[in-house]
Amino acid sequence: MKYELFVDERIEDKLVRFPRDVARSIDKALLALRDDPRPRGCRKIRGTTDCWRITVRKDYRILYRLDDETRAIEMYEITRKEKDIYRR
Repeated sequence: MKYELFVDERIEDKLVRFPRDVARSIDKALLALRDDPRPRGCRKIRGTTDCWRITVRKDYRILYRLDDETRAIEMYEITRKEKDIYRR
């Protein structure tokens, strides 16, 4: 059974501003999360109980919350790799 994906409007607006090929790669990764919310290479974010990240095209990060009980994925950040990305 697939997970339900929730993407905030703020994230959708941000996605539109990325270069087209990057946006396509991110979109593909988001759709793949519905089938496998913990794909190979995903990392749990330290200090949290339900937050994960995946890497897209080496320098973009997708951060999301995962709820296995309700089978829901909530995207809360998509950005280029930066040192302070995980402190938000």
